[in-house]
Amino acid sequence: MGRGFRAVFFDLDDTLFDRRRAQRLMARRMMAELPALLGGLDPERVIAAFLESDGISEGDYKLSVPADEFRLHRMQSFLGLLGLGDERAGELAGMYVTLYPNLDAPVTGAREVLGQLAGRCRLGMISNGLPDVQYTKLNALGIRDRFECVVLSTEIGIGKPSPGIFAHAASLLGTEPGECIYIGDSCADDVLGAQAAGMAACWFNPQGNPAPQDAEPYPYFEVGALDELPSVLHCD
Repeated sequence: MGRGFRAVFFDLDDTLFDRRRAQRLMARRMMAELPALLGGLDPERVIAAFLESDGISEGDYKLSVPADEFRLHRMQSFLGLLGLGDERAGELAGMYVTLYPNLDAPVTGAREVLGQLAGRCRLGMISNGLPDVQYTKLNALGIRDRFECVVLSTEIGIGKPSPGIFAHAASLLGTEPGECIYIGDSCADDVLGAQAAGMAACWFNPQGNPAPQDAEPYPYFEVGALDELPSVLHCD
């Protein structure tokens, strides 16, 4: 690929932090921490319920439900799916915020690739996540110092796929959007959002999913594994 970039921006969840793996680890951690409540249940049933409740809370988040409310709702749904009362939902919500972002759940190759790119590219991060967990994830993964800037939607009041969050991030590094590339796992939020701002885009697509029919223009390029990036990214 002949084109060079002045800055490379990354998404966090499911691009560098393996969120689904972390959710499974979190379900098992709760079983270990609360044996009287969850210890007698089938682990796969607990994990399935937790993943389903997490999907419910993701919908709440997209509807701008306050964090405390959707986190409580997540645990109420989780306990309800298991046929349990929700008296301890608040306790579980607090446990989640404390333990979940500290889980060591990198996407395969994340740390190694950032280490390779950091020596030759200016790096930044753009995420729709909440500050109290996103910064902790970066520290837990040991990658916080790789990024010159971290832009979170809730801190600036603009979220992906709005072009404004991408333009803001580019400005923090003294670059124009057209001099940058954004790497993320969501075609809608990451690829189309970045391209609408004038950035190039890379779709991180480890599952080999087909692009949505409305995903035009097509991503600047696509990778199925993070370790493909050092050989195809060229920085000015």
